[in-house]
Amino acid sequence: MKMIRFAIIGIGRRGLNHLETLRKFKNAEVVAVCDVNEARLKEVSEKYKVKPYKSVDEMLNKEKIDVAVIATPVIYHVPIALKCVEHGLDLMLEKPVSLSLKELKELLKAVNVHDVIAAVGFQTKYTNLVDVIKEELKHSIASMIAGHWYWTIPPIAWIRNRNLAGGQVVEQAIHLVDLYRYFIGEINEVYAAYTEKGRDTEEEKKIGFNNWASCVVAFKFDNNCVGTLYCTYALYPKIFIDGKGEHVMIDIICREKLIRYYYCKEVRIYERGKDVRVYTLSDEPTYRMYDCFIKAVETRDKSLLRTSYDDAFMTNVVVLAANKSAIEGRIVKIKEFLREE
Repeated sequence: MKMIRFAIIGIGRRGLNHLETLRKFKNAEVVAVCDVNEARLKEVSEKYKVKPYKSVDEMLNKEKIDVAVIATPVIYHVPIALKCVEHGLDLMLEKPVSLSLKELKELLKAVNVHDVIAAVGFQTKYTNLVDVIKEELKHSIASMIAGHWYWTIPPIAWIRNRNLAGGQVVEQAIHLVDLYRYFIGEINEVYAAYTEKGRDTEEEKKIGFNNWASCVVAFKFDNNCVGTLYCTYALYPKIFIDGKGEHVMIDIICREKLIRYYYCKEVRIYERGKDVRVYTLSDEPTYRMYDCFIKAVETRDKSLLRTSYDDAFMTNVVVLAANKSAIEGRIVKIKEFLREE
């Protein structure tokens, strides 16, 4: 059994989750971590017995690495990924990959030219609940998909700034948009309206909140289905602790059937003339994602991935198009948006 050697670039909350998950695999080894925060770097490297680096270039030149996991703030994703691809490394990228269409295209070209295995961290796409919904849709006539993500001010400082993280649709609810595409099909039009109202006080400004408070997006799919997404940063944390998962949900409306997905918790299927069917989460999403990713790296079989960069590219395009629509106040056609530089 060949050991796959990983490096994790960016060891904040999500980077550490990648590290902890990879330690569960017998054929995966995290050999190096890289971060600009020296105190954090020292703490993690000592605890997990991995080599620390402040410089990506130094790490790439000194270490024998097979895969780079990139979990830095968004604006650094593509510049770092391009360096890793040039060194022949496979990639696991945190979402969103970029706030720039030009960068997304540049990385897509590099990934395909160098034929690397590249995946994006839409881990919930690998769960048994998503499998249930996907199978159910084979026997259903879908008409509409509607979802929401109710949240509060992001605890991570840079995510509060839409110029650094892209806003809630791009940084967080992108998970739902990716599932929309997986369940229903490709999106060809978006129309969005955002507001700062509700988080535009001096109190928010003092903690660096520079973002939209609430967002609404409408979608039109190639197969003539329609969709909506609404999300907010205007609420307070305790509401999510007390809730049962209702703060993040997707409803898929079909002929005589409702498929209700409590995100990463439960699926309920309501169908005319039948008892309600209930399914619960049976696996850990990030583990299942890495199980597929590691097999893809071993076999060079990209079809094992549900979240290949080639596919995730389009999800990232759609959420950037939503931002453009909200800012410009018009419908954005995805094919036309893709032609922009």
